[in-house]
Amino acid sequence: MSLRQHTPADYRDLALLAILWSGAFALTDVAVATMTPAWSVAIRMLVSAAVLAPFMMINREPIPRTRKMWGWLTALALCGDLIPFFLLSWGITLIASGLSAILVGVMPLITLVLARIFVPGETLTATRIGGFVVGLIGLVIVVGPNALDGASTTGTPLLGEMLVLAAAFFFAMNAIIARRAPPAPLYSKGCLTTGLAGVIMVPLAWAEAPLNMDAITLQSWVAVVVLGALPVGYATIVYFRLIESAGPSFMAMTNYLVPVIALAIGALFLGETITLHAMIGLAVILGGIGLAELRR
Repeated sequence: MSLRQHTPADYRDLALLAILWSGAFALTDVAVATMTPAWSVAIRMLVSAAVLAPFMMINREPIPRTRKMWGWLTALALCGDLIPFFLLSWGITLIASGLSAILVGVMPLITLVLARIFVPGETLTATRIGGFVVGLIGLVIVVGPNALDGASTTGTPLLGEMLVLAAAFFFAMNAIIARRAPPAPLYSKGCLTTGLAGVIMVPLAWAEAPLNMDAITLQSWVAVVVLGALPVGYATIVYFRLIESAGPSFMAMTNYLVPVIALAIGALFLGETITLHAMIGLAVILGGIGLAELRR
């Protein structure tokens, strides 16, 4: 598909989606400053469901009635929302948001391997294998020592990096589940999966620790509400709109934009220091993604 076939609206949505997803890392950093990762996930998911519900009702999209469909929605809620966002929120309490964005950026490469295992007909071509190897080298560079100055706030950066990489694995697994799941109305699927994730997460968060209203700052409240409304809720609408208009390959260009923008946001607004070491690793990862996505 040539560039001339894409409309200005497609590029607007691409930029908007990249900005929304990039900002989520810095917002999460602010949210978990005075709120536990579990509560930050529960609240943002419920806010997202509240944002998407009116769109579901306006389009008169039905609620699924079969156990099979609810099983798929539950799997999407767990692997696409609850588990990875909890791991990511926890990881960001230990490492900088910019470094987290780089590590999550390896998700397309993980998806390549999982698709070969779980999606019939998917093959690992030479370019895909090469892209995975290059991306893995970039990941080793990033996870190496001194990738980002001041990355750790507790002296345990490796744990934070492993948590974020685990989140990337679940995001990749969610892409496979979404591909295998039966078709469903888009807004209904988005609203119900985030709503399910929120409903499941509330008792788990409460079991860990009751919500301490007095300890949570206004900044954390604003951050978690904005997270639910924009990078999770509104971004879902932009995502579906861009997929329908320009296709998944065009949307995949966000994989190149999000880590770069997130690094810039972390440096500008959170005072995170980016080193040449981290930038080299990012460039190698993006090169691996580009090689894996090459078409003959």
